[in-house]
Amino acid sequence: MALPSFLKTLGQKLQIIPSTTRVIFKPLLIILAVIVIVGGSALAAGLTWAKSFEGKIGAQVFVGGVEVSELYPELAQQRIQRRVDELVTDGIKIELEGRTEKLSLSSFGDGDSSEEVVFDVQGAVDRAMAKRHSNDPLLNLWALLFGYLRPAQIEMPVQVLDENIKQNLTRLFPEAEAEVINARFSFAQTWDNWVIEVEEEKPGRKFDTEPLLTELTRRMKNLEGGTITLSMIEVEPAVNVRMANSASETALEVINRAPFTLTYTDERDSEKKWTISQKQTSELLLPSKEPNRPIDFNFEKLDEILEPIAKTIERPAQDARFQMEGSRVQEFAESKPGVSIDRDQVAADLLELMLGDQTTLVIATKETEPEIQTEEVNDLGIKEILGTGISDYSGSPYNRILNIRNGVRLLNGLIIKPGETFSLLNALKPFTTSNGYLPELVIKGDKIEPEIGGGLCQIGTTTFRATMNSGLPVSERRNHSLVVSYYNDPSNGNPGTDATIYDPAPDFKFFNDTGHHVLFQAEMIDEIKELRFTFWGTSDGRTGSYTPPVVLRWIGVGEPVEVETMDLEPGERECQYAHIGADTQFTYTIKRPNGEEEKTVYDSHYRPLPKMCLVGVAELSPETEGPGGFSEFPEGYQPE
Repeated sequence: MALPSFLKTLGQKLQIIPSTTRVIFKPLLIILAVIVIVGGSALAAGLTWAKSFEGKIGAQVFVGGVEVSELYPELAQQRIQRRVDELVTDGIKIELEGRTEKLSLSSFGDGDSSEEVVFDVQGAVDRAMAKRHSNDPLLNLWALLFGYLRPAQIEMPVQVLDENIKQNLTRLFPEAEAEVINARFSFAQTWDNWVIEVEEEKPGRKFDTEPLLTELTRRMKNLEGGTITLSMIEVEPAVNVRMANSASETALEVINRAPFTLTYTDERDSEKKWTISQKQTSELLLPSKEPNRPIDFNFEKLDEILEPIAKTIERPAQDARFQMEGSRVQEFAESKPGVSIDRDQVAADLLELMLGDQTTLVIATKETEPEIQTEEVNDLGIKEILGTGISDYSGSPYNRILNIRNGVRLLNGLIIKPGETFSLLNALKPFTTSNGYLPELVIKGDKIEPEIGGGLCQIGTTTFRATMNSGLPVSERRNHSLVVSYYNDPSNGNPGTDATIYDPAPDFKFFNDTGHHVLFQAEMIDEIKELRFTFWGTSDGRTGSYTPPVVLRWIGVGEPVEVETMDLEPGERECQYAHIGADTQFTYTIKRPNGEEEKTVYDSHYRPLPKMCLVGVAELSPETEGPGGFSEFPEGYQPE
């Protein structure tokens, strides 16, 4: 029997022996191995054998339960990635108080996709390669031989997007959480006065997310599926009946002093007045949880009172916005200072007013200055094109096109200051209908849900390409999880040069290190369905470019999948087209004026997704629970 095979067999037998006995046997085994190795020409043979592992992962190495022993890195990466894709596609089951739902780790709609867990597969392969190797030939031989005696377990480096997971839990169990209710006043108006009663407090419930996130992270590191139990936490009220009763007399006095008047004098010396009636005051007052004051405000009600006032008083600071006409900068929005209500100060002043002897309050405001003034246009250094990025949105549905158009509206004319890290998410927020976005349907596991802002990954992809063609450093970028035709590179039609964005993560960011301001010009050319983003500024002589993306391998999609759902009428079907998987690569190069080059290699993995159809049913079929995990460890082995 060959030496490695002999030691491997002996190592497997050793695992069966109780651990207390194994402590005695292991040194004997090591001594035996040394004797065998040093005997005669065995050492030279051993070194030759160890040399055969050059460029390969050592023996008995596992990444999250996936064996990658004696594989070249490329094959190991493919094997690990296959398991990652299974996890992301299948999701994780969450059990809450006897009810089980599938927590989707991904979502996809028309052209957009997102994932809630980021796996660093390349990092795991790098760790696996380093595990059994040494630069010293003898130590290298020993490390490889030792691998047959005891397997090495390597955790997958992962990032769980906690806020995304919490949002998805709320979608899965919308009725589970209950808001805590403090003891509160209940006012009623008779024909000649007001009366007050106190409503009892009620405890609330919320998800105990920290243990779940910890367990989810552990499972993702070990590439395990299965079911995770989610617990609830009781939330005790901060204000009880006793505290409310002690403040009720003060609350009645405040109501009887109402109405209260709020005043504001604008820049034209025109005074405006608003009244807070007795009824509004009754809705505003709450018993306080603070021992040094008897009453507090319902701040949601205060916001409702201030909302119509804010529409009259407030205006946000507006940076000057510019666009290019030919080679000249033209202003299309002048800078304006902003005015906003100082809500914290108004709340403090109003509380003091109600507890005092006055009934009129001057609304506190604060001014904000724009960061880019109109008169600075000649000092911004906007002289020439730094770079342009394009993408094709042909075939996009109506709402997607409108969302892209809204993103273009928000981005066009923005100025990025020198030394600023530009965040695309921050520039496009908030993702609400009031900010111009429309909903699109997305699939999350076995559910179909509307999400606001579908199509904005077209914005992310185009910005990424403009950034690279401008030679600007990329601070944060993540590729889509699926191959989508909208994002194929215009140079050769291959996937690889896209960037996904999703609130609250991931984001796309770049850094303005030009020493001058950069103008973001966004254009939507309807005739040819092209999105074109151009960065203007002052060139320092650098150039930016990227190689056409190369598809290293295509990954088949497998058989179609049908999933039962109660979100559709029985018999109704909603299908998502199959997406072929791929591994791609391209190189981004920044060439500095002195000839130095900074190269970044972008490897992107796109998981395969079979055609998936959600089929409406009146009641879900019972599902057989699997083993709840995944492992390729040999039976009886205990990893390090």
